[in-house]
Amino acid sequence: MAIGSWRASTSCSRNSRLTRANLAEVTIDAFLKTAWNDHADRPQEVAERIAASSHLVETPEQLAAFARLLTHVYGEHLGQWTRGVELLDSLRCHPSAAVEPAAVRTIDVGAGALRYCDGDASALVALTRHEQVSALANASSALAARNEFARAIAAYDQALQLARKAPPPEGPAMRVLAAAGNNLAVLLEAKVDRSASETQAMLAAAGAALRHWKQVGTWLEEERAEHRLARSRLQAGEPTAAMQSAERCVAVCERNGAPPFERFFAHSVLACAHRASGDAVMFAAHRQVALRYLEQTSEDERKWCESEREDLES
Repeated sequence: MAIGSWRASTSCSRNSRLTRANLAEVTIDAFLKTAWNDHADRPQEVAERIAASSHLVETPEQLAAFARLLTHVYGEHLGQWTRGVELLDSLRCHPSAAVEPAAVRTIDVGAGALRYCDGDASALVALTRHEQVSALANASSALAARNEFARAIAAYDQALQLARKAPPPEGPAMRVLAAAGNNLAVLLEAKVDRSASETQAMLAAAGAALRHWKQVGTWLEEERAEHRLARSRLQAGEPTAAMQSAERCVAVCERNGAPPFERFFAHSVLACAHRASGDAVMFAAHRQVALRYLEQTSEDERKWCESEREDLES
């Protein structure tokens, strides 16, 4: 799961909290769901659960999902590269690892990403080119989350270059590239002292995310990627280009009968683009549409809209 992602698909569930005491009573599916729900707010606690829970895994598919969660928490949220690699390596002895090579490849990619973050120059040597793409994209997200932006940008650029040299990229690698581009753009948008080169990297990452989601994602991922690119272009001081992305975002919503939640974001960013271009009339019009869609969203969804709503009022 990507970090820094707006409009998250799950929220933290306080009532489903797991502890070491009740792990034995939980299925792996319930464990993974709760861990993903909790990890952003309590990463160290979730990391400790992960370290004690590999016995819940029964199938190669579950092993791969467990490895992805482990990599994400120990990497992006904690920066505990060495410990994460140790735990990933321990999964190689799991019975499921001998059944399906794909599960082992997931472990390889995760370990390669964390070793790369830890400064291991040989971390990617044993991986295939597509695996290297995934590892570098994962590493970029982890490094950006730790505010190591120069290394994060370099890792993402290297991932894109490798992907271009290995056509056609595999679906999983493409999705990781798309998610990592989104993550990098989000975090660079929020960087108050962003340099000119970081601004260009932000735009490149948002653009790459859109290109790859259009190839391997759904209309929803494409729409959200257009929104992300519009936001990045606004941050870069490019209101005309931002308006073009926002208009495409609105168009994707209209073509696919998007729910009010998605339409709120589309019209909100279009309103902001008009405001940045100096068109007060069109800003007011799309602001009104956006707020009308906000009224139609559920209470659970509205908490994800607060930052965008505040931007309409600023």
